[in-house]
Amino acid sequence: MTRARIRSSLAMLLALVLAPAAHASSAADEYALKAAFLYNFTRFVEWPPDAFPSSDGAFRICVFGTDPFGARLDALARRRVGTRAIEITRPSALADLPRCQIAYLGADTPEAIEAAAIGNAAPATLTVASDATFARDGGMVALVTSGGRVKLHVNLASIRRSPLRFSAKLLEVSEVRHGGSGGGR
Repeated sequence: MTRARIRSSLAMLLALVLAPAAHASSAADEYALKAAFLYNFTRFVEWPPDAFPSSDGAFRICVFGTDPFGARLDALARRRVGTRAIEITRPSALADLPRCQIAYLGADTPEAIEAAAIGNAAPATLTVASDATFARDGGMVALVTSGGRVKLHVNLASIRRSPLRFSAKLLEVSEVRHGGSGGGR
């Protein structure tokens, strides 16, 4: 790993861990920052081995619905999660979401947002949306922009129901939203 890559990774890591909310000055900055959050989730969330089709299968980050990221997210395909290559996909069917480790649900996909909120998306898929009510209503993580800042909202009940393991550091910089699809293990 080159020094520049190490510095870049450390900068993103510090932005996620040390800043309770990251600042975005424009819509372009907002989605560049949200793409960085999606990548950093790969470092602060642990997926079970059976979340992948094979031991060397790619780590899939999926965008379902309208894609606000474009090339900003595609750039992640040059990175790796451990030994796994990152694959960026844009599935057209809700049935494809279980093949994703992270699924970003666009605002124009109410059926996917509802499925994620009631726990019917995919158990080993980290569901993420930008809708401010997503985590409150049962989704796992919402990337909420407010006052020019991107904040993490999480639903602990949804997280506990899943086989995913979230780092305490990630939870420390998140705002917990209760409600929607409670339950837990």
